[in-house]
Amino acid sequence: MNRKIKELDTTIKKIWKEDVADDYNHNLILNEDTLKNVLYFYLRNCFEKTPELEDFCIFTECTQYGFSSLNYTPDMVVVDTKTDKIVAVFELKYKARNCYHVEDLVKYDFYKLKEYMRSLDTVHSDCQYYIAAITLGEFDRANWLDGRSKWANGKVAELIADESEGSVKFQVIPHNE
Repeated sequence: MNRKIKELDTTIKKIWKEDVADDYNHNLILNEDTLKNVLYFYLRNCFEKTPELEDFCIFTECTQYGFSSLNYTPDMVVVDTKTDKIVAVFELKYKARNCYHVEDLVKYDFYKLKEYMRSLDTVHSDCQYYIAAITLGEFDRANWLDGRSKWANGKVAELIADESEGSVKFQVIPHNE
């Protein structure tokens, strides 16, 4: 991972654990759209303030850079404007307690990440992939990927907020280090 992408990865994980968690705890994240807005806001602010990140640009629901040939678009991508390469792809999920099939919906987002990798990695080889999921309700595991998900090693980070013992805990499970 090059220096700029490492800085971006560190920034994304810090934003998730600090800023997104704080906004959630202040009832500022109500659904998937506000989660996307919050991530966009904090990332954009970091890009403007951090010299290593100033060449990065964010697109939501991106249909360029090879995504037009797929049947779906990522929730958010970060592009290095100097190289015209995608450096980060996000799939976001926010599901409340009363939503059943949460696991299937999150697993479908992982399927999409896997497809993005398959179709984009030859051109955008430094790209990192993120699943940012706030899932309210208790589940049997802290993370969504298991040890059989070798495809995620070195490329994917899980940004997770889940409910355990009555409180929502924001954590990062890196598979991209």
